[in-house]
Amino acid sequence: MPCLSSSASRVAIALILACAPLPALAASFTVSNGSTTTTAQSLAGTDTGTIESGGTLATSGSSISLGVATGAGVVLTNNGTITSGNRAIDTTSGATGILTVTNTGSITSTDDGFRINGTFASGTLVLTNSGSILAGGQGLDFDKANATSASVTIDNSGTIQSSGSDAVRLGGGTISLTNSGTITTTSDGKRAIKFDTAANVETLVSLTITNTATGEISGTDDGIKIAGAGSSTSAAVITIDNAGLITSTDGGQGIDLGDLVSTSLAITITNRETGTISASDNDAIMAGMNTTIHNYGQIIANYTTTSADDQNFDGVKFDGGSGTVYNYEGAVISGSYHGIKASGSSDDITVNNWGTIEGRNGSGVNSNGTGTVVNYGTISGTFDPAASFGDGDGVDFDGVGTITNYGSILGLGSKGIKPGETTPSTSEAIAIGGGTITNGSASERTALISGANNGILADDSNRGSILGALTVTNYGTIRGLDGYGIQIINDASFSNTIVNYGVISGTTFAVAMGNGDDLFVYQAGSSVTGGVMGQDGTDTLRLGEVSGTFDLSLLGDSATYQDFEVLDLMVGSAWTLSGTSSFTGATTVTSASLTLADASLAGSVVTVSGTGALLAGTGTIGGLMAGSGATIAPGLATNAIGTLSVAGAAQFASGSTYAVTVTSAGASDRIAVSGATTLSSGAGVAVNAMSGVYNMLQTYTILTSAGGVSGSFGSVTSNFAFLTPTLSYDSSAVYLTLSRNDVSFASVATTGNTRRAAAAVEAGGPNTALYNAVATGSIASSQDAFELLSGEAQASTGTTTFNQNQMVGDVIDGRLRQSGYAGATGAMAGLGAGGPTAYASTPVRTAGPFSSAPAAAPAAQSWTGWAQGYGQWNRIDGNGDASTLDSTVGGVLVGLDTQVNAWTLGFAAGYSWSTSSVAALGSQSDASTAQFALYGGTSFGALKLRFGGNLAYSDVDSSRVVVVGAVTERPTASYDGWSGGFFGEAGLALPLGPVAFEPYAQLAWSGVEMGSFSEAGAPVTGLSSSGLSFDTWYTTLGLRAAGSLMLGGVATLPHASIGWRHAYGDLTPAMAMTYLNTGTSFTTQGLPIAEDSVVLGAGLDVALGKGLTVGLSYDGAFGSSSQSNALRGSIGFSF
Repeated sequence: MPCLSSSASRVAIALILACAPLPALAASFTVSNGSTTTTAQSLAGTDTGTIESGGTLATSGSSISLGVATGAGVVLTNNGTITSGNRAIDTTSGATGILTVTNTGSITSTDDGFRINGTFASGTLVLTNSGSILAGGQGLDFDKANATSASVTIDNSGTIQSSGSDAVRLGGGTISLTNSGTITTTSDGKRAIKFDTAANVETLVSLTITNTATGEISGTDDGIKIAGAGSSTSAAVITIDNAGLITSTDGGQGIDLGDLVSTSLAITITNRETGTISASDNDAIMAGMNTTIHNYGQIIANYTTTSADDQNFDGVKFDGGSGTVYNYEGAVISGSYHGIKASGSSDDITVNNWGTIEGRNGSGVNSNGTGTVVNYGTISGTFDPAASFGDGDGVDFDGVGTITNYGSILGLGSKGIKPGETTPSTSEAIAIGGGTITNGSASERTALISGANNGILADDSNRGSILGALTVTNYGTIRGLDGYGIQIINDASFSNTIVNYGVISGTTFAVAMGNGDDLFVYQAGSSVTGGVMGQDGTDTLRLGEVSGTFDLSLLGDSATYQDFEVLDLMVGSAWTLSGTSSFTGATTVTSASLTLADASLAGSVVTVSGTGALLAGTGTIGGLMAGSGATIAPGLATNAIGTLSVAGAAQFASGSTYAVTVTSAGASDRIAVSGATTLSSGAGVAVNAMSGVYNMLQTYTILTSAGGVSGSFGSVTSNFAFLTPTLSYDSSAVYLTLSRNDVSFASVATTGNTRRAAAAVEAGGPNTALYNAVATGSIASSQDAFELLSGEAQASTGTTTFNQNQMVGDVIDGRLRQSGYAGATGAMAGLGAGGPTAYASTPVRTAGPFSSAPAAAPAAQSWTGWAQGYGQWNRIDGNGDASTLDSTVGGVLVGLDTQVNAWTLGFAAGYSWSTSSVAALGSQSDASTAQFALYGGTSFGALKLRFGGNLAYSDVDSSRVVVVGAVTERPTASYDGWSGGFFGEAGLALPLGPVAFEPYAQLAWSGVEMGSFSEAGAPVTGLSSSGLSFDTWYTTLGLRAAGSLMLGGVATLPHASIGWRHAYGDLTPAMAMTYLNTGTSFTTQGLPIAEDSVVLGAGLDVALGKGLTVGLSYDGAFGSSSQSNALRGSIGFSF
């Protein structure tokens, strides 16, 4: 600039400066309502500036300058109007401290609305705008405020608008912008929010942009752009949370983060349910490095001004980085080209979808690199009818990827030839370079992968060989509507796997595996429409891990499954094959089970090996190689006879087993070999005999070999206990012979009863049906048979009869105690409680807790009738010889007695019924019994004496179930028996306050005589017996106690007893038995009577008034291995 030297010039300049409005020195100010100030203002320190509502600050230059703030800082509030010919609000270059700016009014400027003109180191700005900021430059220009220590908070509920530039520019440090109003620019090619330089990105600590449901961020170029090209070290945290609208109206992106390439960045974009992020003629979102997108709303890219053929606009685009997209239920990501696109060849994206992702002239999800997709919603690609070309794939990964689908992945169609290509585009649900695809799960069978041409196409993205091995697991449906269900293009560099639980279909082929050594796994219940081609290489068809059936006619040249060289089974699986196959490859069964159901694999050598490996059934195979661990078992089931034909040679290696089933009729499994058979001495034969009566010497042909037999089996076993298998050979066959061994029947029995029964059976000799039925059984079945043959349940019936006698004695004893304590009061009356129901012919004193007893009538002869119902259930545990016995007894006893001097004398009669069962042996006996008894008792002061005897006649019906080999019979018998007993008892009444006691001693005898019988309906297993006889003495020492109390005004008599009972004499009932079939005899024993037991009693009698008394009593006996329980109820009337 030339120097101003003339005095005239200096004067002119001075006049100009004098006329111009000059900024005031920094000081607080107020522009009042209704006033206008044209002087620029400056604030610093703790100054405040206020433009009141109705006030105006209007300047030709910058209106307000903010400097260094101190303490609480500078506060600027505009409720009126600020107009500026330059910047409305500016800062000095060194501004710092706390700046608080609030605008509820109007700010209009020809340049920036508000600028921070420095790095703003250690500065804090809080800007709240609910009014309008209208600028010719930036609405907010904070680009220079890039100090790491800077903090900027913006809350906009009004309008921030630029007509000549970006609406908002941001710097570094920590930034928070919340918008519930409008941030927009009307200038061509400008952004609503822009973050401009790499330097700012490097100093950015965090950036949070929140756009609420009422917010709009709109640019003619990008809605939001965070630039920073060249920044590679930034570790900023960037968060964009949108519930409103973020959009570009003219060729920009809704959000552009494409320049952010630092791998240390953490970027999150959340688009809420009410949110929309959109763009016209560009991508809705251009993501940066490490971007994570959560979409609940809509992300839409449209084309409006470009032609359909020029569109290249994606809903979400990644370019040169990795990122993750979550698209939730109800959400939409839609691009006029791809829904989601990763452009770089090294890009790696992850997409989790529950909503809708669509490419309207391309792919739903597209990556030039690698990627991962988990889909629960719908992902689709189609073509635009307005375009001349379009490639509509659901998911298109040029590299390898991982795709898990529980929803729908759809390729809806394609059109034309893309530029640079020579063949028409095709539409695949999935196009991929290799990796893993899972369609559905065991519980999600509706998953769909469907392409207008191919369901899945695996190649290098240009019909060349795949870039990595591919594994496809399908539980749902994979279909190619005009091509392949699955097509793999492979130059043999990789081995691919397809596991099918669901449906795969194609109009050309269902599957083309490529030229590698590939594996196709057929699972039970799956299906294919169209062929499955293994193509070149060594390809395996595997039958999967679940058990199932497979039709062999589906395997072979020109069949559904073709070009396979190996058929095998999944380890641990079990498969049944039917039909006939032309398959000529190898069949391998390793630790699995294969059954032929009249099937033919005549062209295939079957190799069986490994723990648990099994080849069973009937049919034809091309050859047999039985390795270690293998079992070869002709026949369709364990107990079925069948022939396995071998068209070639057969070999049994060491550790293999030939399982042969034989019948008593002379039939057996057989292996018929057309070629030569080689046997190893380490191989063996296991014989399984079906039920039946076998000859003591029987021979079977178990293997024939037209080409000769070399070697021999090293061992032979069987499930027979008493027949020994042996093998013999000639030049073309192997024979099995069964012959009686020297193992005695009794040696395999496990108890005394069964050993005696077994010895009696064997004594009958081999000419008897019973002997033969036992001799051809296994050890286990023979042991069971001897249990059933022992007839022990018949002997145990005597134990039940003994218990029944004791029960009758207890009832009579109860009646004598009731009579002996008649007329007693208080607790003493309780010692007579629990007896039977009694009826007196004349009024007598009855036991009861009454304050006084009715007067006696000594001159009159009185008779008392009584009745007692009883029930008892018993269990005697098995003792290792006889099995557990359960029995129930029920009955009624009625009696009549009278007083003769000091004696009570009477008689009784009754009827009872009982059931005894041995559940383990299927045995039961039912008895009906008539009872007769005489009794008497007297008292000598406190000493009570009681005596009684009974006699019973029983009619018994018994039934058993006996299974021995092939013999099953139900022996029954009917017989009678007598039983009886007597007892004598002494008790001493001891009153002790509210309780009375009676110690007692009892001596008793019981005898049982059961009659002879011969069982019917069992010619082989039936028994006869001369009967059973035993008698037993027993003593009981015990104590009874009773009380008297009033409960709710009701007289109540509780009573209890305890005693020790010891038995002498015959404790174990025994019966002599004879087999009807053999005439041989033995002795069987029932369960013993308990030698020592505890007897318990308890009960309660209640006097309800007007001569009515009710009672309930329990009696129990508990031995070391037995228990019995009885209940007695009574109702008494006195009149």
